[in-house]
Amino acid sequence: MGEKYVREYTIYCPRTQQRGTHKVEYAKATCTRVPDTMLHFLCSVNGKCKDCEGDYQD
Repeated sequence: MGEKYVREYTIYCPRTQQRGTHKVEYAKATCTRVPDTMLHFLCSVNGKCKDCEGDYQD
């Protein structure tokens, strides 16, 4: 597995109509032909909600 990095996305939650952020940790792929691997997903609106997690997986 390659080096890890974190990206933060500003979002508007469709369930609660609140603004928040999604923090996603990725592992850099060792080959450019495959997407980076998502390791962790965290929603600032509701930490237990995983509804949007699939939006960040390729």
